[in-house]
Amino acid sequence: MIKKSGIALAVAALAANAYAAEFAVGTDTKFEVNVDVSAYYQTIKDTKGETSQPSLIGAGMNQIEIKATRTINDDISVFGEIELDYDPIIDNDKPQTDDTRFGIASKKFGRFTAGQFDSYFEDNVIEALGVSHGDKAFVTEAGSSNDGRHLQYLNKIGDLTFAVDLTANNNSAANDGNHGAAIAATYQLGAFSVGLGYSDVGKYISDIANASTTAKEYNKVKNVTGLTAAYKFGNTKVIGLVVSETASESPELAVLDRNVKTNYSGVAVTHVMGEFDIGVAFQNRETRTKTYSEWSVGLGYTPFKNMTFWLDMNGLGDTNGKGDVVELGAVYKF
Repeated sequence: MIKKSGIALAVAALAANAYAAEFAVGTDTKFEVNVDVSAYYQTIKDTKGETSQPSLIGAGMNQIEIKATRTINDDISVFGEIELDYDPIIDNDKPQTDDTRFGIASKKFGRFTAGQFDSYFEDNVIEALGVSHGDKAFVTEAGSSNDGRHLQYLNKIGDLTFAVDLTANNNSAANDGNHGAAIAATYQLGAFSVGLGYSDVGKYISDIANASTTAKEYNKVKNVTGLTAAYKFGNTKVIGLVVSETASESPELAVLDRNVKTNYSGVAVTHVMGEFDIGVAFQNRETRTKTYSEWSVGLGYTPFKNMTFWLDMNGLGDTNGKGDVVELGAVYKF
């Protein structure tokens, strides 16, 4: 999925209706089509601290989204969505599905969704410090859930929104399966908002249907608890995040009861000023043996609706700057 930062959402909100092609089929059915077209240059440091040559990339930032909603009666509606990721840079690249959803929504009882998509916990808590516009120049994100074979119940009561997410994962060759679950809630009180959640992550990486018994792919993360709070004044938003992650020492040990704790704590500030936007995030990632001081900066310029140029950078505090990224690119939404 395209990772949407607070800034990117703010910029998109300025022109939300400008790039969404929405049309009705009859009086009870509505379609919406959104397209993101993007290209960017990226450099990334390796374990020796050497910076790769700038590469022109499209992966991760290009998407076609199709949504449909049909109204059944005054209370019930049925909806569906499919997102296709594509790379306009690579010749004859094959599109792949990202988010896909099918569900039923009730004004009285909430929304039930099935498909392949991020959990509410991931979107609204874990990714709170995402201030960049591109693909990789973020502070480290804790694990939270699998995307595939996903069921979600979501409801909104006044200013409180909560969701329960269930995932089923399998390793068919081993005839073995495992389930994950997450619960999260957000509360909006004027300019202040808070989010809290917990995720018990499934043992296997989502949808590794062809993995052999000798090459199982495990999730390293076992469970995650997270809390975020934000306050917005004018065009400025301040965000705080605290996360505790329990994982195995290595993916191969994920079936064993050998836990390793990682704690994340950080703050981000975003600001929109006319055609420009900026976001800065700082985070401490504390493992059993080391504390990493991480940072991320995102700069955006939107000279006209739906067209944004950006420069993103991050530093992960690792040896020789391993994993540090610089991205320079542009995206057009229509």
